[in-house]
Formats: sequence, structure tokens, C-alpha cells
Amino acid sequence: MRVLIADDQEMLRELFDAMLSRDGVAVSLADCLEAALAIVEDNAAFDLILLDYNMPGMNGVDGIRRTLEQGKGAPVALMSGNLPQHIVHDALQAGAVGFLPKKLPPKSYLEAIRAMAAGQTVNLLDDRPSDTASVPPASGGQVLTSREALVLKHLATGKPAAEIAAELDLKSVTVNFVVKTLCRKFDVATADDAVAHARKAGLL
Repeated sequence: MRVLIADDQEMLRELFDAMLSRDGVAVSLADCLEAALAIVEDNAAFDLILLDYNMPGMNGVDGIRRTLEQGKGAPVALMSGNLPQHIVHDALQAGAVGFLPKKLPPKSYLEAIRAMAAGQTVNLLDDRPSDTASVPPASGGQVLTSREALVLKHLATGKPAAEIAAELDLKSVTVNFVVKTLCRKFDVATADDAVAHARKAGLL
């Protein structure tokens, strides 16, 4: 898994780097939004981009929107020492896949980061994970993240996971994670079943 973390506090960046690297996560670091976007431009798509709300260049929720536009399809999450609920809500409405307070035990960060990279939305301000997504629900009631919707669209053409991963500039394991998440959401056993369900639900 590849994660980009942008925060203007050097000590926090180093902490994240050490913590996630120990867990086998490849970490890239930036100290402001512009540096983060430059890293995105120069690299293959990340599995998750985690942004500090108060770092230089963010300009509030606009920084999330910019990152989503330029992020090559990567999910984008927000972190901060303390934010009002309405700002977290605005961030999720703008397309963020989650919010992490900075004062969390390391295990909680690892679990939340893996969940968001796999397609879940996590709002730890409420201390509960959810599957609230950035794509509106269709007639079947399911909601999908932008990455889930993109993978589903490619699955519908009959492409295998390896080919989808190559076309979307993702790792095969990431695509397989997303397929498993789709199967769980749709309560089906296979990728073909997920596509059939999505067609019936109006998601394709």
C-alpha cells in the first residue's frame, strides 16, 4: 500500500513515516498542499492521500477538492488536531473519505488508513467507521466511493483485475481489495455477481 501524507509539522510526518513503514506501508511525505500535489503528479496513483486541514495551501475544503481533481483517482482523507463537526461534514460532502483526529493511538491510525484505502469512509470524530461514499446512492440504495465506481465500470467490460490495475495505474492487490468490498456491499460472492447486481440496481 502506498500512502501520501501531507502535514506542516515535521515531527508528525516522521512519526507517521516510522509507524506506517513498520507496517509495510510505503510512505511519501509533503509539508504543504503544493508539495503534495507535485508528488502526486510525479508518481503513480497512491492508495490514499492524507491531508492536514491547517497546513499551508489548503484553504479549507478547497484543498480537498483540488487534491481530488489532481489525485489520479486516489481517495483523499483529512486530519486535524481539532475540527468542528460541520467542517468535517463539509469535507466528507466534498468527497473526502474520512477524518482522523491527530490524537489517536497508532493502531487506530493503521486500521483507519487501511479501511480508507480499501474503500471505506471513516469519521473518527464520531468514533465510528461507515461506508458513506462520495457517489450518490442509486435506486438499489447502495453507495459507492469514486474508486469503487471506477473499478466496477471496468469490471463490467469483463476485464480481469490485473488488466484493470494496469489501466488505472493501481496495484492488483488494491483492485482485489475493491472487488471484495463491492462483493461485501452487494452481498454477493463473485465479481461477476457484483456486476450483475450493479446493473439491476442502476449503478451501471
